[in-house]
Amino acid sequence: MKQTGSFSELFKKHWITALIALQPVLDILAYWTQSPEGTAAGMLRLAVMLILPLHLLCTLREKRRFVLSMAAIGLVGLLHVLNCCRVGYIDLRFDLVYLARTMQMPVLAICFGYYIRDEGQKEAAMRGLRYAGYILFASLLLAIVTGTATDTYGPGLGVSGWVIGENRCANSVIVVTLALALLYFAVKSENRIANFAVPPLIAFALILNGTKACYYSLFAAFAGFALYLVIDRLIHGGKLRVRIIAVLLATAVISAAVYPITPRCKIEITQQASSARQQGELERIISELGYDLNAMTLEEKLADPVLVQVFGDYYYDLIWAIIPDMFARFEYPEICAKYRFNTDANQLINVRRMKANYASLIWDEKDPLTHLLGYEPSEMWYGAKTDLENDWPAMYFYYGYLGFGAYALFLLYYVWIILRRLIRDFKGTVTLENFFLLLLFFLHVGLAQFSGSVIRRPNVSVYMSLVLALICFKTAVMPAAEERAR
Repeated sequence: MKQTGSFSELFKKHWITALIALQPVLDILAYWTQSPEGTAAGMLRLAVMLILPLHLLCTLREKRRFVLSMAAIGLVGLLHVLNCCRVGYIDLRFDLVYLARTMQMPVLAICFGYYIRDEGQKEAAMRGLRYAGYILFASLLLAIVTGTATDTYGPGLGVSGWVIGENRCANSVIVVTLALALLYFAVKSENRIANFAVPPLIAFALILNGTKACYYSLFAAFAGFALYLVIDRLIHGGKLRVRIIAVLLATAVISAAVYPITPRCKIEITQQASSARQQGELERIISELGYDLNAMTLEEKLADPVLVQVFGDYYYDLIWAIIPDMFARFEYPEICAKYRFNTDANQLINVRRMKANYASLIWDEKDPLTHLLGYEPSEMWYGAKTDLENDWPAMYFYYGYLGFGAYALFLLYYVWIILRRLIRDFKGTVTLENFFLLLLFFLHVGLAQFSGSVIRRPNVSVYMSLVLALICFKTAVMPAAEERAR
C-alpha cells in the first residue's frame, strides 16, 4: 500500500510535466510511424483530449461551470454538424475528426485551467515546457548529424528535423514556442554560460528552420525580452541586467545582418524571380492588346471576353498545379472577379492566397445558414487535397460566423482577465514569467493568422492550451499582491 501511495503522489506531482515534455517525443514517433491511416501519436493525443474532461467530470465537486463550458463548445460543433447534414455530407468522418482537432485547444485550455490551481502544478507545467525544448532541439541536432532531417522547403532551404512534410508549418510554431521557453529560462538564469550561450543557439535554430514564423518571431522574442528587462528596472528598481540585455540585442542585430545568407532569404529570392517572369509576360500581352486596366471598372473587365480569357489563362498557369479543383469547379469570370484582375504575380503565386480565394469562391455559393455555421473542410479537401493554411480564415469558412465568433470570444476572455489583473495590480503583475506567457500568447494568436496550424493541429494547440491555463492561473486564480499581503 505504501508503494501504491508513493506512486500516486509522484504521478499527481509530475503528470503535467511528463505530458508536456513528451509532446516532441510524440512528434518524433509520428515521423517514424507515419502511414496513410494516421499515426499512434494522433490517437494518443485524442485519448488525452477525452480522458482529461472525463476525469474532471468524475472528480470535480462543483461541476456546473465545467459542464456548461464543455456544453458550449459541444453545441457549436453540433450545430455545424447538423447544418452539414442538412446540405448533405461529403465525408462525415473527416469532418468529425477535423472538428475534434479544432476543439482540442479550448477543451484542453479549460481542463488545464482546472488542474493548475497552485504553484506546484504551475511549476510542473513550466518544467514540462523546458524539458520539451531540450528534447526538440536535441532531436533536431541528431536529425542533422544523421542526415535524416526533413528539409523545410527543399535542399538548402531550411531544416525542420524529424517532421512529417505536411506538418512543417505546424512544426515552425512548435519551434518558436519551445525556443521562447528556453530563452525565458536563459534570461531568468544568473548563470553566465546560460546567458551567453543559449540565446545565440536559439537564434541559430530559428534561422535554420527557414520559415517566416521562426525568423520574424526571433526579433519579437529577443527585442521583447530586452525591452522588458529595461521596463522591469524602471518599475521595480534593482540592478539593470546589462549582460543579458547586451547578448539579446547583439544576437538580434547579428541575426538581421546575416539575412542575405539565410534560408529565408534564398526562398524569397526564388519566389520573387519566378513571379517577376510571370508578371512580365502578362503585362506584355495586355500592352499588345491595347488595354488600359487602370481606366476600366471591374464590370467592364468582366464584360470583355478577350480580357477574361487572357487573365483566366494567366491564372490557370499560376494556380492549376496547386488547386486544379478551382478550375474544375468555377468558370474564368468567377475566378477573375475573385482576383479582381490582379496582375501582381508576387501575390498570385502565394499559395495561402490561392487557398483563401478558393475557399471564398465556395463560400459565395452557400446559403445564409451555412454562412452562420460553416461548410465542411471536405469541400476543399477532396480532389486536390487542399486545406487552408491560416487558422482564422479556416475558422471563418469551416465554422461560420458562430464558430469564428465563439473562438474569438474565448481568446478575448483571456485578454480581458489579463487587463483586469493589470488594472488591479500593475506592479505585481509585471514579472518576467508573466511577460513570457503574454508574449507567447500574442505570438500564438498572430501566428494563427500569418503561419497557421496553431489551433487546428493537436501537436501545436496543446501548447497554446497550456499557455492559456497558465495565464488563467496567474490572473484569475493566484491572488493579487495586495490580497496576498492581507
